[in-house]
This record gives sequence, structure tokens and C-alpha cells, in this order.
Amino acid sequence: MADTAFQEEDYTKRLDWAVWKRIFARAFSYRQWVAPLIVISLSSGVLDSLFNLVTRGVIDEVAKRGVDATLVWYALEYGGLVAGLVACIWLFIVLAGRVATQMSHDFRQEAFARLQDLSFSYYDTRPAGWLMARMTSDSRRLSDIIAWGLLDMVWGTTLMVCIAGLLLWMNWKLGLAVLAVVPILAWVSLAFQKAILASSRLVRKTNSRLTDAFNEAINGVSTTKVLVREEQNLSEFQGLSTEMYDASLRNAIQSALYLPIVLTISSVGVAAALYYGGMRAAVGGLSVGTLIAFIGYARQFFDPISQMARIFSELQHAQASAERLFGLIDTVPEIRDSPEVLQAIETHRGADPLEGVAEDGLPDRIETLEFENLSFAYKEGEEVLKDFSLKVRAGQRIALVGPTGGGKTTIVSLLCRFYEPTQGRILIDGVDYRHRALGWLQSKLGIVLQTPHLFSGTIRENIRYGRLDAADEEIEQAARLADAHDFIMALENGYDSRVDKEGANFSTGQKQLLSFARAIAADPWILVMDEATSSVDTQTERRIQRALTAVLEGRTSFVIAHRLSTIRSADLILVIENGRIAEQGAHHDLLRRRGAYYNLYADQFRHERETEELREAVAPAVK
Repeated sequence: MADTAFQEEDYTKRLDWAVWKRIFARAFSYRQWVAPLIVISLSSGVLDSLFNLVTRGVIDEVAKRGVDATLVWYALEYGGLVAGLVACIWLFIVLAGRVATQMSHDFRQEAFARLQDLSFSYYDTRPAGWLMARMTSDSRRLSDIIAWGLLDMVWGTTLMVCIAGLLLWMNWKLGLAVLAVVPILAWVSLAFQKAILASSRLVRKTNSRLTDAFNEAINGVSTTKVLVREEQNLSEFQGLSTEMYDASLRNAIQSALYLPIVLTISSVGVAAALYYGGMRAAVGGLSVGTLIAFIGYARQFFDPISQMARIFSELQHAQASAERLFGLIDTVPEIRDSPEVLQAIETHRGADPLEGVAEDGLPDRIETLEFENLSFAYKEGEEVLKDFSLKVRAGQRIALVGPTGGGKTTIVSLLCRFYEPTQGRILIDGVDYRHRALGWLQSKLGIVLQTPHLFSGTIRENIRYGRLDAADEEIEQAARLADAHDFIMALENGYDSRVDKEGANFSTGQKQLLSFARAIAADPWILVMDEATSSVDTQTERRIQRALTAVLEGRTSFVIAHRLSTIRSADLILVIENGRIAEQGAHHDLLRRRGAYYNLYADQFRHERETEELREAVAPAVK
């Protein structure tokens, strides 16, 4: 199930004006839509406040003149108000929808761009569902509250101010009696603010974990079924779902209590208008039209308050979403170019860090790589690599072998600058690689992992993923070098054949060959293979080995090998144990020493021989 060990950042403030200031600044970046939207909201509030005045005029006119009353102008006024209000509402919906859509689009694009920049260490501690919640529900909620909620508040506030002014204008004593409940409403709103905001944050946090649980369950469905883990997974999920239920129910109850309390207090104001206004009208101190207008205004005054009470609850949710979304966008990558490197990029190469860098003094190729007294720890105090030193010349093939957890993958991850050394340096032609552009280094790497990942699209698009400007001929040449061309051409649509999600319509071996072709198409200076042949059959492995002979010619390569038979021709084999080099040398030299490499090779050879003997023994029985 989802990783519940990860603890999300806690936000403990009440309404944070710094957050809302930033939200408003973002909203006004769409001023071409927001400015007229505000004007329309103000106009709607003013128009809404005038209907009861028309009603007052009609009643007083009828009371004064009876059947001789002239009501045509009042009808025209009423019709004009309706037409104006309809036009405002139509424009409001159009503009608010545009603002919400554009803002949600921009939030997601900005968050996705940040995800592309973040270091591997960020993903090590954040579940996928946690990230998905920010990209989807959080960005949608925040954009909706800006476009609809806050601008509804502009309408509501305008309407309340206009009504308050009209009440005081018509009869200031009666107006004050109606408005006397407003301070009580303000106190109730502040009292509920903290509780609703806290429960909203808990709902959003739990929703992230729930989304991650869904994601993990879908991705791991085959493993779940093979290990018959359905009931246990369901039990674990029910615990998380119950936590979400409890948090959501608490938030819903708080919001549900808030609105009836507001309505109850509001009714006191209406009652005051009925009582005192009725008494004044009975003695002739108030016209019937004014009394009815007062009652109408007293009820209408509290309509936007109840509406704003709902929006207020939504604001709590929106702030929780904003805190989470801005938290992602504001995250600074641990691995990034220094200001000096950025200045060099700007000065010598313009804005694109992937173009040629001759002006910056960088070579056309990397001649030497040097690991100098390297140490690294994923967690403080738990070193996985200790005082590792190695110098590699251009074109050398380096093989890394040894027990699982020894530090082999960490070495190549540091080389690729997915992480940076805790201590020591990696030098490129004698210069610390942190003084070179990150994009420049990683654009010179080709990586083939143990578990290949293919993207939805066509085979051609997947191979071209490593170099977008590669011509079709170069794509096919890369596939031939990877020994993938024949099986591609055997497909109905050849290179235009569709790739299902994560390459589900291809075998592991075929996906690995395509992954290999993708790395070749990128024409890398340095090729990294992290147990790239451990999950393929022997025949596919031989095909990859044939391709490697041609591809690795003249390229520097690092090969993490599970099958030792694949690295016998390496220039240098390193046996990595407990984060250190236990042995190093060429294949035959290491065998003659009869040390750690000899033992690994002998054990694997013995196992392969036993497997072959078992196959031969079973074969006659099968026939």
C-alpha cells in the first residue's frame, strides 16, 4: 500500500494574508478578464439592490392613487434592471469560466515544469499520489475559488453596502436595528474560521495519501493478485479511507453548523424590521411601500451573507490547496546550476543549456572522468559509498559488479548527477562537474535501466525521445544497432506501431531493445547500463551484446552487470562491496587472483551449469 511514512508539511496559520496576497497577484495577471469581471460584479450588486426600490414605488403609488396609478415607468425600470442583471450574469459566467480555465492551466503547467527540474531526492520521499493531488484537485480548487468564490464576494459585499446605505437612507433608526446583528455575525465567522481551516487541511492531506494508495494499487495489481493480497490491501485501504471519511465528516459538520447559525442570526434582523417597521406603519410614521421594502431589504441583506458563509468555508479549502500547490512550485531543486554557471550559460550560450558550448571553453568530448575520494549518504549518518576513487579515460568500458546494496547504482547516479557527493568530487577533464551546466552534462549521457520505460505513442516517437531532432534514417539506424529493427518491421505498422501504456503490448526483451535504441539515438558520449540485461532471456542478451560491440566503440561506458558473462571484455572491472572497491582489474587478471570476483564468477557459473543440466535432464521426459 501507499507509503504512510512520508509526512506532509504542516500548515498551522489561520487565514494567511501573505498567501492570499500572492493569489490576488496571480489573479490580476489576467487583468484583461479580471478587471471587467470585477466591474460586472459591482454592477450586479448595485442592480440587485434596486429592485425593492421599484417595489416600494409601485406600492406607494397604488396606495396613493388607487386605480389611477401610473405604473408604466415602474415596469420599464423593472424590465431594465432585469435586462441589465441578465447581461451581467452572462458576462460573469463567460469571463469567470475563462479565468478559472486559464489559471488552472497555468498552475498545472508551472507545477509540471517544477517537477521536471526537481532532483531525484525529492521523488525519493514524495508518493506519486501526493504529487498528482497537487496537479489536479489542488490547482482546480484554487482556480475555481478565484474565478467564482472571491468575485461572488465582490458581488455580495457590493449588494450589502448598497442595501445598508438604502436602509439608513429610508429610516436610519430602523436601519440600525436591522444592522445590529452584523457584529455578531462577524464574531461567529471568526470563531468558525480556525476549526474549518484545520479540518480542511487535514482533508487535503488525507486526500493526497488516498490518491497515492489508488495509484499504487493500480500499478501493482498484478503483484497483488499473484501474492493473493487483495484482502490485506483492502483492509489497509479501509483504514486510510476511514481516516478520510472522519476528516471529511468533521469538516462537513463544521460547515453545516456555520450556515444555519448565520441564517438564525440573520432572521433576528428580519424580525426587527417586521416588528419595529410594523409598529411605525401602524401609527402612520412609515409608508406601506417603505415597510415592505424594508422587509425585503432585511431578507436580501442576509442572502449574500449566507452565500458568503459558504464561500468562506471554500476559502479555507482553497488556502490549504494554495499552501500545498505553492509549496511544490516554490521548492528549490537540490541539484541545480550555480549562479556562476547560469551566468556563463547566459553570457556564452544564450538561454539554451543544451546547445554547443565551445564559447564556454568546454571540449567537443569528455576525455577523462575522475571520482576523487567520493562519499555519499542518502540519509545522514548512513553512508552507502565511502572514499571511492577512480579515473576513467575516454572510450574505456567500466564494469561494476558485486552484491546488491553495495553501491553500484549510487556510483552511476552520482556520475549522472542525479545526486551530488556528500564528500569528494567528480572531475570532468579536471574540472568539478558542479562547475559545468547540468543540462550540458546530462545531454551527453545515454542510460539504459534494468526496467525499461516506454511512453505512450509510436515506436518511432519512443526512440526519438532521446534526441528530438533525429531524422527517420537515424532512428532506423539506432534500431539496427540495437538489433531491434527486425522485430519492429515484423509489426503491422512497423515504426509507426502504437505503444500501449508503459509498453504493455511488448515483451520485456523487446522493451529493453527499444530502450537501448533510444539511448543510441541520443548519440551519447557516456553510456550507462544499469543491469540492462538482467531481466531479458539469454537469446535477447546475446543480441544486445552483439549490438554493444559496435555501439560502445569509442564511447565511455559504465555497465552494472548481474550476469558476469556479459562484462568479460570490459577494460576494467570493479567489485563493489559495502560502498568500497574490493577488487579491480581485467576479467582474466581477477580470475587468477581467486578473490571476490573469482568467487562471484564461480558461483554464477555453477548455477548456470546446474540449470543447464536440469534442462537437459527434463528434456527427454518432455519429449
